[in-house]
Order: sequence, then C-alpha cells, then structure tokens
Amino acid sequence: MKTTFGSTRLVTIMGLAVLLALLPLQRALAFTIDGGSDYAVLFEGAGGNTMHVTNVTVNGNLGVGNNGLLDLSGPATVGRIDFSAADTGQFSNTNAANVFTGPFYNVAAVTTALNYLNSLNASLGAESGTDVSINGSTTINASAGTFHGSDSVFNVTAFNTTNSDVLTINGDGIHDVVLNFIGLSANFNNQVVLNGLTSDKVLYNFVGGSGLTGGPTLQVNDNGHNNPSNMVFGDFLNPNGAISVVNTNLFGRVFGGDTHDIQIVSGDHISTAVPDPGSTVLLLSLSLGLLAGAKRKLAS
Repeated sequence: MKTTFGSTRLVTIMGLAVLLALLPLQRALAFTIDGGSDYAVLFEGAGGNTMHVTNVTVNGNLGVGNNGLLDLSGPATVGRIDFSAADTGQFSNTNAANVFTGPFYNVAAVTTALNYLNSLNASLGAESGTDVSINGSTTINASAGTFHGSDSVFNVTAFNTTNSDVLTINGDGIHDVVLNFIGLSANFNNQVVLNGLTSDKVLYNFVGGSGLTGGPTLQVNDNGHNNPSNMVFGDFLNPNGAISVVNTNLFGRVFGGDTHDIQIVSGDHISTAVPDPGSTVLLLSLSLGLLAGAKRKLAS
C-alpha cells in the first residue's frame, strides 16, 4: 500500500507540474505587439511621407520608419521622437511651445518594431474568425470568438458608428481579442468600453493591400476633445492603409500609415498608460488636462 500511495502521489505531482508548465506556454500563444510596446505611434514613413502632429498630447513615444518626415506644430506635448533613418531634414518643429525629447536618428528599434508588426498584421489577418457586424452600439464577448491559442478572433463584416455609439468588449479571463477588418475601411467614431481587458490586449487589425500600399483607410474621431467622457481603448494596426486620428481620446496605440501622410491632430489625447477604463480618477485627470490645454490657448 505504501508503494501504491507513493506512486499515486508522484504521478499527481508530476501531472500538476506538467499543467503548470503548459499554462505559460498557452498564454504565450496570445498576440503580442513586441517592440511596439515602446511607442504610442509608429509611422511606416514609406515614400518620404509625413506624420503631422498638431495640437495634441501624446503620453508615449513617436517612431518614424524608412525616410519618413515628422512635422510637429502645436502646441503639442509628446514623448521621445525616434527616426529609423539618418537626419536628412526629417524633423520640423514649428512651435516653440512644443514639448518633446529628441529627436534621435538611426534608431534600429523603429525598423525592428515595424517589421514585426507588419508580419503580425498578415499572420493574424490569415486566421479564421467569427463574423461580427458593428452597426451602432454593439457588444462583443471574447468567449464567442474563434480561438487561436490565447487569441479570440473576430472578422468585422460591417462597421457603421457615431460618437454616441459604444462598442463594448467583454473579456473572458483567458483570451485576448483580435478584430480583423479585412479589406474594410472604417470611420471609427464610436466610444469603446473594455471589461476584463486592457488596451494592449485588444487589437483592431486592418488587413489588405501589400508592400505598404493599397490597404483600407482608418479614421479615428470620437469627438473626445469636445467631450472628455468619450474614450477609445485598444491598439490600431494598419500597415498598408492611410490613417488619421482626429479629436480623439485614445488609450492605446496607432501603428501603420503606409505611403500616405498620417494625421495625429486636432486635440487628440493619446496615452499608453491605461488605468481602469471605468476609473473616475482617469476621467478627472483627462478632464483637467483638457481644461489646462484650453487655458493655455486662451492665454496665448
């Protein structure tokens, strides 16, 4: 009996050890933005096009790939500014009140992050997903997606929203959420509420085109500058299509922009540091920040 009990206990312990070892592996199968986590905005910069940054607050870093340009007019407050290429007149600062660090050139991390994200865009876009139509206020449950490892994948078949509409995404405690917009352009004008998920665990993945051209167009405008309670949560990835983020409170990141100019303008507030989406502290701090910005305008 001793031998039997000992053997049983050993098998049980070994089984638990295997299970515990597999749990991190299963979690590792979720998508990750890898080097993109160091940036709030990453611009492809192909074709020598320009990232326009005007009258915004970006609580995170900006990265410009290839031979892209950055025009910082303002007033604007941003983090560190990195270019993947050498300084060939790529940076323009036209407002003495702008706040930033850098610019820095020959930053290999920009190219590394963009290459990884471009590959991620294609690989996630090739995964099967549960069809979902987003028309007006819509709720998506992670438990209803098509599972690939620890990702819950949806294919957005239609998208039509206004500033008063709310996209609610409910987590299941296991899966991250990928929303593939396959060949589908979007005016992302709605608010977003996340339950049980953080912004870096929700990816709006715009798929189409190739070689940094020909993809869908993305516009994000939740009227957040005029209404601080309007918020968007999640990360946007659109390597092959044009991007504009206007008048938006975004708690997340923006990656892509193909061979077009990219617009980060008109009162945007972009932050990669995301407290609880329902936090009254977040609402208060955001409102105070926007109020301070309005006071600076009146004083100037």
